[in-house]
Amino acid sequence: MSVLTVHESSVDEKRYRAVLDETQLLGVVAAVVAAQAGVDLEAPNVSIRTLHVSARSGGLTTTKYEAVCEIVVDQRAKPEGAA
Repeated sequence: MSVLTVHESSVDEKRYRAVLDETQLLGVVAAVVAAQAGVDLEAPNVSIRTLHVSARSGGLTTTKYEAVCEIVVDQRAKPEGAA
C-alpha cells in the first residue's frame, strides 16, 4: 500500500486528517474484512474482487456511507507439480 500522508494541526485541540486514494481505501477495507473472516490476503489463492463505496441521503442533512468489499478464496485443488 502506498504511504498515507497524515496532516496534524493544533490550537486548543489536535486534529488529524488524511485523504485516502482508491488503492489505500481498498487496502483498509479489505484488511478489516479479511481479519474478521480469518482470511490471509497475502495467500496466493486469495483475491479482492470488488470494492464499492456509496452514499445515500438519509434526509435533508444526513448522508450515510457504506462500503461493500468481496474477497474470494479459490478452493480448487492445484494439479500436482503446479506452482
